[in-house]
Amino acid sequence: IASDYKYKLAYEKGKGKHIGFRSLHDDPKLVHFMHVAKLQSDREYKKNYEKLKTKYNTPMDMISITAAKQSQEAASNINYKRLIHRYVTPPDAMNLELARNMMNIQSDNLYKSEYTGFMKGTGWVPIGSLEAEKNKKASDILCEKKYRRHPETLKYTIDMESMPMELAKVNAKIMNMHTYKEAWEKDKIQIHVMPDTPEICLAKVNQYNMSQKMYRQSMEESKKKGYDLRADAIPIKAAKASTHIASDYKYKHAYEKARGRHIGFRNVHDDPKLVHSMRVAKMQSEREYKKDYEKSKTKYHTPMDMFNITAAKKSQEIASNCNYRHPIHHYTYMPDAMGLELSKNMMNIQSDNMYKSDYNNWFKGIGWSPLGSLEMDKAKKAAQALDEHNYRQKPSKLKFTSVPDSIEMELAKINALQLNDKLYRSGGEKIKHKYTLPIDVPQFIQAKWNAYNLSDHCYKNNWKKSLAKGPHLKSDAIPIVAAKASRRIASDYKYKEAYEKEKGKHFGFRSL
Repeated sequence: IASDYKYKLAYEKGKGKHIGFRSLHDDPKLVHFMHVAKLQSDREYKKNYEKLKTKYNTPMDMISITAAKQSQEAASNINYKRLIHRYVTPPDAMNLELARNMMNIQSDNLYKSEYTGFMKGTGWVPIGSLEAEKNKKASDILCEKKYRRHPETLKYTIDMESMPMELAKVNAKIMNMHTYKEAWEKDKIQIHVMPDTPEICLAKVNQYNMSQKMYRQSMEESKKKGYDLRADAIPIKAAKASTHIASDYKYKHAYEKARGRHIGFRNVHDDPKLVHSMRVAKMQSEREYKKDYEKSKTKYHTPMDMFNITAAKKSQEIASNCNYRHPIHHYTYMPDAMGLELSKNMMNIQSDNMYKSDYNNWFKGIGWSPLGSLEMDKAKKAAQALDEHNYRQKPSKLKFTSVPDSIEMELAKINALQLNDKLYRSGGEKIKHKYTLPIDVPQFIQAKWNAYNLSDHCYKNNWKKSLAKGPHLKSDAIPIVAAKASRRIASDYKYKEAYEKEKGKHFGFRSL
């Protein structure tokens, strides 16, 4: 069906029997149509114009060109500046020395050289300076901790037998949660609940009903058994039949049979009408019409001696600063000239460096200690006047001795003994380590039974033993026999048995 030989057989038989022209140029009508379309084409009409429209030629000796050149030279800055000749100045010329001195005076680097080379980067510790001492004293004055006295530093003793203390003790006993629950805790461990009471049985049944594991137990067991799916099962046969129906091979079977019987042209280029339509569409296409224009629209050529270009150059030279400035000529001055000496003296008088020379060479960079100065003594006196330590006397410096056998001291000792938590619990700790509970006490036995009833391990023990034994399923069990019978009924072999028996007895045609 898919053979290429069969597909081309009919074409090879009718290969030399085609009637018509081999190409478009062999058909006079199509050639005439193409010529008419070319004459009517707007693109062919404008083709020569598009080629010539960017070409422009102007003779260089034209009157307008020469006039523009002359006007451009007059309007531009070219040949306008006349630079004066250069000459050499002696190294010891007075004006050169004067210029050097003026540059040194005005130089910011020379002005800052001593600071940059000596002072810059030198560390300075502010400890002990006037501002640091003033800040320390101000922080001491404004210190809240030193200004206010905490109540904990005050000695105070309360009477333990006073009305507020007795009321506080009674309230503490009333609000004690341990004492409040003590009676309930004792009764809780002495109650015995029988395992066959309705409440216990109902709780066990509810636990079984709400258990997620018991709810999924049957599904998990069916997963462990797996499944049995035969190749001749009805769903498998139905799926195969559906696949056969939806097969792409069956869908194209009729097409493959009739594949070599098509009548017509092999492709679009063998049909003269379609080829003519394609040529006409290509001629009428706006994209093909503008193709050459898009390629050449960004290409532009202008001659350098064009009138507009030369005029623009002249205008640019006029508008620029070229050849506009004329520097004054350099001259040589005598070193002993009166005017030069006078200017030197005036510059030394006006010089800021000469004015600051003593400061820069002698005073600048010398350290100074403020100890003993007027401001330092004033600051010391002010600090002594504002000193909180000297102004106030602390209670700890006052001499005071308490009588050890006074009523207050004896009462404090008794209160300390009463509030001692270690002494309060010492009796209970001793009894706790010396008490032994007999094994046959009813409360102990009851606790064991309660632990057994509430134990999840004991509750699931029998179920785990049955899991360890595994299932016992015989081959003649009713579910096994029923499954075999159902499989035999659904067997494809039994379904086709009658058909196979009648297979050679059909009368009639083999196919449609």
